Amino acid sequence: MKSRAQLHLPFDQWPSADRLLWEQATSDSDPFSDAAGARLAVRSKHQYLFAWRRFLGFLQIKDRSALALPPAERLSKERVRAFANHLAETNIPRSVAIQVDALYKAARIMLPEHNLAWLKSLKARLHSAAPVQHASGPPITSLQILQVGLSLMDQNVPQDSTNVTVPHAISYRDGLMIALLAFAPLRRKNLVSLEIGRHLIGDGDERYIVIPPSETKTRTPIEFAIPPFLLPYLKVYLEVVRPRLLRNSLCQAFWVSPRGAALCYGAIGDIVSRHTAAVLGIRLTPHDTRDAAATTWALAAPSQIGVSRDLLSHRDLRTTGKHYNRAKGVEASRAYAKLIQIKKRNSRR
Repeated sequence: MKSRAQLHLPFDQWPSADRLLWEQATSDSDPFSDAAGARLAVRSKHQYLFAWRRFLGFLQIKDRSALALPPAERLSKERVRAFANHLAETNIPRSVAIQVDALYKAARIMLPEHNLAWLKSLKARLHSAAPVQHASGPPITSLQILQVGLSLMDQNVPQDSTNVTVPHAISYRDGLMIALLAFAPLRRKNLVSLEIGRHLIGDGDERYIVIPPSETKTRTPIEFAIPPFLLPYLKVYLEVVRPRLLRNSLCQAFWVSPRGAALCYGAIGDIVSRHTAAVLGIRLTPHDTRDAAATTWALAAPSQIGVSRDLLSHRDLRTTGKHYNRAKGVEASRAYAKLIQIKKRNSRR
């Protein structure tokens, strides 16, 4: 009986040349390897792998003979255009653009010597033809997100350090998390993984969030200065709220769950969406706080958009291979904190 073609060709059914290229590109066994894929985050590897699987699955269905060709020869303009048209039959334009973009990135690490300018141009045109659709209404800024966090903390601030209820402690924790995201728009993975003494360092008026490049998506270090405005709230959390939730004194997790252990990854999204929906009427995701940071800076200082890049720890492709200046993150976070505080004061007038 003839086997049914699959949209995603499993890795063990790939042509041997493709399997070898993928393994060479993504192997992290050699600490001195210069392979771009070896430095990718797990999520990116997964995305690129599935893009290549989807492309091979398409060829198995529509152009099976192409699977016998060398990967560089098989990856042609005509086949990728046909692949994009095939995707468009069941996907919206934005999804097609994202999948072709992932195919380009997979090809870039698997075929680093191959000229992929045409594919880069193609995926850029697909993105341009399918812009991100935003919800109607004014853009959400970091100031609005900050107000959600401050409101939660102010409403649940402990009046007596010896008699703090768990519900109030949880609400205060949520408020600090949201307020911190307004100033330091971390990715969810980095936010939930924060540990005291390892990522949160310093004391008194000098507090920093420091995340090494090995733990970031773009492999660039992250360093934020906690703004003076948030330091009193942070002090209450560390000295009163967190100890109320914590059950294991050896736990260094910054965010503590109601069960007394480290907060899980999945809880972050619900915390942000639930509270923003209650106050702003819009369910925001943690990633939306990053968009809000870029929007806030673009509206206030469009001529200094580079600060937004440093604030969000986006890799500047023009300087790939050069030493990353860690001070940029601190400077950006301080400049951004100053901007938010100015806007906050102005909103009261």
